[in-house]
Amino acid sequence: MTQNDFSVTGLLLAGSTIALMTVLFSYLNFRVRPLRPILEGEPLILVEDGKVIDRNLKRQRITLEEVLAEARMQQIGKLDEIQWAVLETNGQVSFLKRS
Repeated sequence: MTQNDFSVTGLLLAGSTIALMTVLFSYLNFRVRPLRPILEGEPLILVEDGKVIDRNLKRQRITLEEVLAEARMQQIGKLDEIQWAVLETNGQVSFLKRS
């Protein structure tokens, strides 16, 4: 990022640029609602009514085994027990059991 500039000035310039961009994007995410899906992403359904949505798994490069491992961590033993499995914007998978 600073190429071969190892000076304190280069460090301060690079650090302040990153800090300013972080604050700017955070502010835009908070104030401009239409930008939220672009900046933050949207939740994605991985399993619906016990059926895997392969297209969404491939798009996110997640294997079925990874989804099942996450389900086991939440005390869900079989795919048939899952009503919804949603990949949240923070990277975690949320599960809703069938009633």
